[in-house]
Amino acid sequence: MTRRAFLLGLAMAAWVNLWPAYSSLIAHSSRADYAQLSEAFLVPFFCLLGFNLLLGHRGSGLSPSELLTVSCMGMVAALMQGEWLSGYFLGIITAPTYFVTPENRWDELLFQHIPTWSIGADRQTTTGFYESLPKNAPIPWQAWVAPLMWWGGFLGAVLLAGFCLNVILRKQWMENERLSFPIATALLELTGASGSERTFSALIRSRLFQIGFWIVLGAIAWNIVGWFVTDFPRLPVLSRRSISIGRGFPSLWFKVHPLTIAFGYFTKSEVLLSIWVFHLLAIVQVGIFDRIGLDIGASDFICSFNPIIGWQSFGGMIIFVCWSLWIARAHLKEVLRKAFTRSGTIDDANELISYRAAVYLFLGCALYLIFFLRQAGMTWGSLLAFWFGTLILYLGLARIIVESGLIYLRGPITAQSFTWFLFGIAGMGPASTAGLALTYTFFCDAKTFGMTMFAHIPRLGVAMHPHRRRLLVPAVMLAALVGAAAVIGFTLYYGYYMVGSYNFGVVSFNGSNNGAVGIWRTAANRIQEGTVGTAWDRVSWLGIGGVFTLLLFLLRYRFPGFPVHPIGFAVSGSEILRSSTSSIFIVWLIKVLLLKFGGLESYRRKMPLFLGMAVGYVAGIGLGVAVDVIWFNGNGHALTGW
Repeated sequence: MTRRAFLLGLAMAAWVNLWPAYSSLIAHSSRADYAQLSEAFLVPFFCLLGFNLLLGHRGSGLSPSELLTVSCMGMVAALMQGEWLSGYFLGIITAPTYFVTPENRWDELLFQHIPTWSIGADRQTTTGFYESLPKNAPIPWQAWVAPLMWWGGFLGAVLLAGFCLNVILRKQWMENERLSFPIATALLELTGASGSERTFSALIRSRLFQIGFWIVLGAIAWNIVGWFVTDFPRLPVLSRRSISIGRGFPSLWFKVHPLTIAFGYFTKSEVLLSIWVFHLLAIVQVGIFDRIGLDIGASDFICSFNPIIGWQSFGGMIIFVCWSLWIARAHLKEVLRKAFTRSGTIDDANELISYRAAVYLFLGCALYLIFFLRQAGMTWGSLLAFWFGTLILYLGLARIIVESGLIYLRGPITAQSFTWFLFGIAGMGPASTAGLALTYTFFCDAKTFGMTMFAHIPRLGVAMHPHRRRLLVPAVMLAALVGAAAVIGFTLYYGYYMVGSYNFGVVSFNGSNNGAVGIWRTAANRIQEGTVGTAWDRVSWLGIGGVFTLLLFLLRYRFPGFPVHPIGFAVSGSEILRSSTSSIFIVWLIKVLLLKFGGLESYRRKMPLFLGMAVGYVAGIGLGVAVDVIWFNGNGHALTGW
C-alpha cells in the first residue's frame, strides 16, 4: 500500500456512494444497490483500469498491489449507499416522527418503546428533511448528533465483527477447503496481481472479449436510442418476462442478465444445477400446496415469495452453516488455542490481523452489539434469536458467494422475520417489537452488511506485500466511514436544501409499505394485536428444510459424485433469485455443452467472452446514467433491477 493508493481509495470510497445516490435520488436513473459486488464500484473501477493503461504507457501507472488496495476500499465502501445502508437507515430513524398521525396511533403504540437517542425524535427536524427547509434556514445538525453517534458505533461494530469472522475463516476456506473465490480471482487477474496473462491490458485485446463487450454494450446502447426516438424498436435486454405455467403456480421469471451469466461461468456446474433445479421444485411445490389449500399465511416483509419455501430454505441455510463450521472444527479449535493460550501450532503470520486480535475484537464487538439492542429495549431471547439469524445469513451468504461467485443473492427470510415468528408479540413484548423494527436500519432485504465483500479482503490481501498488507484493515474501515459520511451527508443536504426526501421517489422516504413506513406500520399493528405467539407451522417447515439439507449432505458424503449441491436448496426460497434463475440455467447449459464437446481447454479459451459481457454491461450502465444526467435529469430510465 502506498500513499497515492490510499488517497485514491478514499476518493473511490466517496465516489462509489455519491454517483449512485445522485443517479437514484435526483436523476431517477439506474440504481446500483442490487448486487453483492455493487455496480457502484464496478463502473468507476473499470474506468480506473482503463485510465491506468494510459498511465502505464508513460511509466506512472498504479502497480497491481495499489490497484488491489483501491478495489478493497471501494468494494466495501460501495455498500454504504442506497438500500444497502443509507436508504433504510435514514428512513427508519426519521419515519416515526414524520409519518405519525392520530389515525395510526404511533405516538401511543411505538414512541414509548423507542429510545429517543435511536431516531430523529424532533418533529421539526424530520419535517425539514422530508419537505425541505425554508430559504436560508440552517440544517439542524445538532439534532442528528445523538442518532448518528450511536448508530455509527453500532454499524462500525457490525463491520468489524464481520471482518474478524472472515479473518478467522480465511485459511479454512482458502487453503483447507480450497474454495474458488471467483470474485477475488477475477480481481487478481484483472489487476495483474495473480501473475497470469489475463491482465486487463491483455484482456481487452482479445477478440472474444471484444465480441462479448460490444454485443452487450451495443444492445444497451440500442435501447438508449429509444429514449430519444418515439416508437424506436427495443431489444429484449435486461427486461423481465413472466411465464405462466398453470393456475395456482407462481409464474417463472425469464431475464437474460449479462452479469449473472458472466460470474456464473466461473461457478461450479453442480452449484448452478442445484440452484435452478431447486428453484423449479419450489415453484412446483408452491403450486401444489395452493391446489390442495395448504396455507400458513402471508410472507413477511422482504422475504421469500412463499413463506413455506422461505422457512424450509432458511432451515437449509442453518444446516449449511452448521455443517461448514463442523468441518472447520479442527481449524477453529487451533484458532481459539492460538488466541487464548498463544500455544497453538497454526500460523497467522499471513493474516491481515493476528488470530488473537481477531477473536478478541469479535467478542468485544459481539458484546457491544448485544448491549446496544438491550438498550434499545429488546429482551434477551429476542435479541439472541435475532443475532443467531443474522449470523446464519451473514456466514451462509458469504460462504455461498465465496464458493459460487454469484452476486445477485439474498437470504430466503430475514433475521427479523425469524425472530418475530419464533416468539410473536406474546413472547417478545412491545419493546422488543419496536427494537426489532430498528434493526432494519442495517439489515434489510435479507442481504448482509459488508460481510460478503469482507470475505474477499483477506484473500486479496495474501497477494500484497507481507509488511504492507496489514494496513488494509484501517484503510478499508476508514473507506467505509468516508463512504457512509459522503452518502448520508449528500442525502441530508438534498433533503433539507433541494427537493425534500419525500420527493426522491424511493420507498425509503415516500411512505410506501415496501419501505421504512411499512416496517413501522407492521410493528405498530403487531403491538396492537397483542396476542400472537410462536408460529409453529413456520418453525415446523424450518425443521423439515433442515432435515432435508442434512440428508443432502449425507448423500454427498456417502456418494462423492452426487450431482446436487445443498447450496441450491438454501437459497431457492429467495424472492430475488426468481429473476436470476433463467440466466443461471443458460450459463449452466453453456458450461455443460462446452465441457462435453470442447473439454477444459475450450472452457478456458472462452473465458474472455464472458468477461467482456460483464465489462460491457457495466459500461452500458455507466453510459445510461450519463445520458440520463445530461438529457433526462429527473426523469431518467432504469437499466438495473430484478
